[in-house]
Amino acid sequence: MNMPQSAKYALGVAAAAALLAGCSSGATSSFAPAAGGSATGATKFVHNGHVLSTSVLSPKVQARLAGQVRSTNLQVKPLEKQAKGTKDVFISDAYAEQVYVFTTAGKYVGTLPQPSEGFSEPQGLCSDTKGNLFVDNTSNSTIDEYTGGKFVQALSDPGEYPVGCSVDPKTSTLAVSNIISTSGGQGGITLFSNEGGSGTKLTDPNMEEVYFIGYYAKTGKLYYSGDNTSFYPALSSYIKGKFKLVPLKGATLGFAGTVTYSAQTKSLAVGDQDTFYGPTFYHVKTNGNVTGQTVLDCASFCDVVQATVQGKEIVAPDASSVDANIFPWPAGGAAKTALTGASFEQPIGSAIAKD
Repeated sequence: MNMPQSAKYALGVAAAAALLAGCSSGATSSFAPAAGGSATGATKFVHNGHVLSTSVLSPKVQARLAGQVRSTNLQVKPLEKQAKGTKDVFISDAYAEQVYVFTTAGKYVGTLPQPSEGFSEPQGLCSDTKGNLFVDNTSNSTIDEYTGGKFVQALSDPGEYPVGCSVDPKTSTLAVSNIISTSGGQGGITLFSNEGGSGTKLTDPNMEEVYFIGYYAKTGKLYYSGDNTSFYPALSSYIKGKFKLVPLKGATLGFAGTVTYSAQTKSLAVGDQDTFYGPTFYHVKTNGNVTGQTVLDCASFCDVVQATVQGKEIVAPDASSVDANIFPWPAGGAAKTALTGASFEQPIGSAIAKD
């Protein structure tokens, strides 16, 4: 049986005090500032006796990071122009408040320019078939759009803390997952029609916190991870206007993470952030059946938060080891390409998009 999230949070609250100070609704905490700028920590809330946070990191990893001395050598590099049509890999860094850009061969290209409102705890990333990139700017309650490395617009998600996103490849609807509301209430999803305009907010009655989100190919079926109303890790769906929990058959989540579609396995890749010594992604069918799994090699203690599966590769930012790598998919195992050259502080989200 899974440990309730309230118990998991209780294990790490004291050790994590320097990282995320446990407090009543509305209070904030901060990391020690990095050289060259300040880095804002996640906001925490207490709701029905449960500690909620805007951070998608496992509480065990929050506690681990709290005891580490953070780097003071933040490297910010102007974005190099790439050849049109090439693919870039994007990694968000919640602590450094940057989005780093790499080639698929692992070369560090630079950082995205700051959006009009600035980055504050950027977490989940996603892209569409046109090459547009979307950044969940969590603490600012916005989703920032970029094309060819240039800032386009900030979509407003008022009253919410967005942490994940996915674009429907058929309709171009942008689906955003909100971990909790800005008042510490129940999370949900926001849908932006044709990737613009005002979003439509929806609340899943089965879910308390919503983490990462993904469309299942071109079916229009939307799936997302998080904690249910009993504060247990769960997978839920929004299909044809209806919400429904999707119980996993053949696996148990310890702390929910990635949700993305894989054309290679013709299933969802659902990550478990509690598989610290071998980051694991379950191959999940629409009915919840687990048909296989991919396990990544980990040298010590890892937390792959929001991975991206594209073709025969998976991009895996690791908030605990503080690095990012590209692994074979669905084979897993050892990394094939390291993303080096950037001064990672807390890598969270990932995406691949065309220039």
